[in-house]
Amino acid sequence: MEFEFALVQFFNGLSFAAIFSLIGVGLAITLGMMGVINLAHGEFLMLGAYVVWISNQIFANFWVGVVLAVIAVGLFSLIIERTLIRSLYQRPMETILATWGAGIIIRELVKLIFGKDNKVIEAPITGFVSFWGIDYSAYRMFIISIAVVILTAVVIFFLKTDFGVKARAILANKDMASALGINTVRVNQMTFAMGASLAALAGALIAPIYIAGPYMGLDWLVGAFFVVVIGGVGSIWGPIGGASVIGGSQGVVEFFMTPVVAKVVVLAVAIVVVRFKPRGLFAPN
Repeated sequence: MEFEFALVQFFNGLSFAAIFSLIGVGLAITLGMMGVINLAHGEFLMLGAYVVWISNQIFANFWVGVVLAVIAVGLFSLIIERTLIRSLYQRPMETILATWGAGIIIRELVKLIFGKDNKVIEAPITGFVSFWGIDYSAYRMFIISIAVVILTAVVIFFLKTDFGVKARAILANKDMASALGINTVRVNQMTFAMGASLAALAGALIAPIYIAGPYMGLDWLVGAFFVVVIGGVGSIWGPIGGASVIGGSQGVVEFFMTPVVAKVVVLAVAIVVVRFKPRGLFAPN
């Protein structure tokens, strides 16, 4: 019985870590490369969930909605980057105010158009997976699996492709990268869109099992920033490692106590990490 119980907690933590990784990677890269603290990142996640809901109304197909969410939110983020973010590179305080305001506008427009009520989105995969003496949600297992595939693809993309080399060069030294002929504006733009698309993907995937509403982005944004703080900026592994710590902590504590207590524990973990490792657990030396 103790083994089965521990196994359930392990997969609960893993599912949280998978979601936080998808959200936190884009946030961390945007902060590291562009010096942009994007407080509208949660709204990108929320828009992903709403695109899935709209798609279900039109096409009655969840998977079409997921694809549309990634594409639509990615394109929308390009508009935000071009009209708002680009003039605020490396100005963190200004980006906090600007992106917070953008997030409020997006959230209020969604409430105005679709109402304040939460949206019900049915999971495309039902039932349970039985193994090692436990029954675990098949859809949660799918989320874990797809997150592993996506994050592996992101790591390979940034480590092995020409674009990834340019992005890492900008992350290491933007001025030097620009001097070497790298179009930093273009790379930043595409990276920002990639981060937004990952957030939208996370929002689309979690919509059937968490509250899909105007304020869902705010709930996940806090956790995503904890991921960045704990993992550190400057490495693709930082947010993944940070998500593992945050997801594991929240998954275990939330099972025994309430979600509010789980968030308090996560905050305490973040404070301890910042106290002893100000740059994060997985930041490069």
